[in-house]
Amino acid sequence: MINLSRRRLVLGTAGVLAAGISSQMLGGGVFATLAQAAPPLASAVTMPASFMKLSEQLTGMDSLEPHLGQALYSWLHQAQNNAQLDTQLDALSALITAHSSVVGDDLHQLLAQQPAELAALYQQLVSGWYLGVVGQPGSQKCIGFENIVSYQLLKNNLLPPSYAPGEPNFWVNKPAVPQQHSTEVIAHG
Repeated sequence: MINLSRRRLVLGTAGVLAAGISSQMLGGGVFATLAQAAPPLASAVTMPASFMKLSEQLTGMDSLEPHLGQALYSWLHQAQNNAQLDTQLDALSALITAHSSVVGDDLHQLLAQQPAELAALYQQLVSGWYLGVVGQPGSQKCIGFENIVSYQLLKNNLLPPSYAPGEPNFWVNKPAVPQQHSTEVIAHG
C-alpha cells in the first residue's frame, strides 16, 4: 500500500503543474526538442502493392507479414535515398517473372549478369524477408524476428523462436528417468 500524505500529494501536483507551465512558456522545451528530433515512422513511406507481389515471388509464400514488408520497404527507401527504388523493384520483378523457372545457383548467375544495383536489391530483399536483418556488416539493422519467412516455413515443425518447452530454468534439472516396466514372466504349472 502506498503511504501518500496530503502534503506529498499537494507538493507533487504543484511540481507537475509548474513543470507543465514552464515547458509551455519555454516553447515546449525538452519535449518539443525530442518530438522534433524523433525519426519519422516507418509507415511514412507508402509501400506499393507491387512490392508485396515481388516479395511473394522471391519467397514463394502467398501471405507475407505486411508490417515486415512495410519495415523492409521503408528501410530500402531510406537506404537507397533516391526515387530509383520503385524502378529497380519493377526491373527485378520483370526479371524474376521472365525467368520464373530459374532457381538456385542459376538464378544467382543470372543476377550476376545484371546491373550491380539489381543483384544488391535482390540480396537485400531476401535477407530482409528470411533473416529480418538489413544493411551491411557493421551497420546492420534488425527489422523483424518472429514474423520472418524462415520461421514461417518451419512453424509446423519447430517451437516458436525463443520459447522454451518447459518452465523457467527447466534445463538445470536432469530429466526424469522413465520407469522400467516389469518383464517378469510368471510360469503356470
